[in-house]
Amino acid sequence: MGDEYWMAQAFPVLLVIHTSDGEVRWMEIRDWLKRASDNGKKPVKQIVFEGARFDVMSVRRWRETALGQDLSRD
Repeated sequence: MGDEYWMAQAFPVLLVIHTSDGEVRWMEIRDWLKRASDNGKKPVKQIVFEGARFDVMSVRRWRETALGQDLSRD
């Protein structure tokens, strides 16, 4: 499947990896692909994995960003 498929999804697309030392890392790639490809104008041959550690705080930060809210005040 090409970049266009993942960029066209209505919901975030998550790339999750399990490292050899047992850590789980993740990143949202739909928006990353849109930025890297200049909104589909140029092909992306490789994803530069910039994943964060998959833990409660990283999920909460991403959720706040995705919802456009500052939930730290709750």
